[in-house]
Amino acid sequence: MKKEVFCFLTILSSFLIFSSCEDKSKEIEDPTEDPIESPSDNQEKKIIDLSEDELANCYIVQQPGIYKFKADNQFNLGEGLPVPPQISPVTADLVWQTGKGIITSVELIEEDSPYVVFEVSKAGGNALIAVLNDKKEIEWSWHIWMPEEPIEGIEIWNGYEVMNMNLGALTNNPGDPSSYGLLYQWGRKDPFPAAATLTGDIYTKGAEIYNIKGAKVEIANSDTDNDINNNLAYSISHPTVCLSNNSHYSTTRDWLCPDNSDDALWGNPYGDKKDDRNDPINLGRKTCYDPSPAGWRVPPINVFRDFTVSGGYESTFEAFNVEDLNRDGVIDLADYNYGWHFMVNDDISMYFPAAARFDGSYAMLMGSVSGIWGNYWSNSPSSNMTGGAVAVLAFQVKDQYGREMVSISPSASSSKADAFSVRCIKE
Repeated sequence: MKKEVFCFLTILSSFLIFSSCEDKSKEIEDPTEDPIESPSDNQEKKIIDLSEDELANCYIVQQPGIYKFKADNQFNLGEGLPVPPQISPVTADLVWQTGKGIITSVELIEEDSPYVVFEVSKAGGNALIAVLNDKKEIEWSWHIWMPEEPIEGIEIWNGYEVMNMNLGALTNNPGDPSSYGLLYQWGRKDPFPAAATLTGDIYTKGAEIYNIKGAKVEIANSDTDNDINNNLAYSISHPTVCLSNNSHYSTTRDWLCPDNSDDALWGNPYGDKKDDRNDPINLGRKTCYDPSPAGWRVPPINVFRDFTVSGGYESTFEAFNVEDLNRDGVIDLADYNYGWHFMVNDDISMYFPAAARFDGSYAMLMGSVSGIWGNYWSNSPSSNMTGGAVAVLAFQVKDQYGREMVSISPSASSSKADAFSVRCIKE
């Protein structure tokens, strides 16, 4: 019996040795194949220059990889516009991102001029990257937008080409908070996170954001009792501070103090001037404070005019130019899905979600409710409200107490200090 076992083990051992030799031979590289390059050998080829064609305050990224952009703020400088000081950065850093580990590294490099280089590990989210001076003060910052769906333009009745989702949104899926995007105080280039939940109450705040180490970053607000920091320079160096207009609310609704209020920041200081047909005379241009990505800009107010039958404020369903989603022949709240599908031409509707707002006095989502109120900036000042007001697309289906209150206004007026959604148009 022992002899038989010994013979069996001898045969098994020989088989294993043969197999091992055969496997090793398969691992030998074919000398005719090209050698495999290490990441460092080809790193420069992998860096995508987002600013190669055009400088902007927002750059779109949809795939993991290594990217760079020129650290320059001297672009789209218009006559009468406050020109930002030229930046001289010594370092770069991630200010915030909407998920941990989306952007894993940020650095400043010197080529023909300073560039910010960053690495994206996974798609889907938003981030803010800044360059800093030798005192570690922010000199300028850029929004990195990483949507999950392609960004496209859709031509509407009046000839404008409108972006297919909110600025900063990940999708434009109805009834999905990922469609809400980001919120902006009028005239500022830097965004704030909208609500992370589909619905909320008047105290719902923005989604959580994180630094590069994964620690939570807080959105703060300026002192509501004085306006010592309500100036353009402070807004640039403090992109996570929502600037309150509470201390000067009776004088101007702007986040800038009364002496500094400026209708030119988003490029259309005379946008409220109308011709005999009530059409705006001035449509504006993109500026260095515009938050839009390259090739896009904040729209003039007439973009939204056809969202009601009259072109003005309406509070009855039959006067809303929205899609009959359930095909029952009637427009009512059954066709509302945390936002309206506005008809933009004879065949196509476009979803505008109700992303709520940051209140300009309290710097939080207060006074409006996510999923219930929608507010969209134009670049046009408004003469229908005391100082510091801008024309906006505004709609709601309930008031802040939950009572039904349905209305749509393509050209309402609102405080510049509020933080609303932006729906860009093609330049």
